[in-house]
Amino acid sequence: MNDLTLNITDLKTKIEKIVKLHQELKKENELLVAEKENLLKTIEEQKNTIAALEKSNKEIQDSKNEEQNKIVTDTKEKINELVQEIDDCIALLN
Repeated sequence: MNDLTLNITDLKTKIEKIVKLHQELKKENELLVAEKENLLKTIEEQKNTIAALEKSNKEIQDSKNEEQNKIVTDTKEKINELVQEIDDCIALLN
């Protein structure tokens, strides 16, 4: 009978330990799930930020290209005007 009492007591202790460990693991799991959700939210925010920055960068590049094209066009026009003036001056000299 004494052995049975010891076995039951030992079993009860082990069950209590298992229940305690289960509760601790459950709490840890809840914390990990919350942390995962926060990380997923952060990732989504960073993706949105990256997309916005890429769009902004593209707009800046497009604007820069347009500005450079305008400068090239204006420069060509100015050169053509100068060449025309030189031609006119040469014509007057002849």
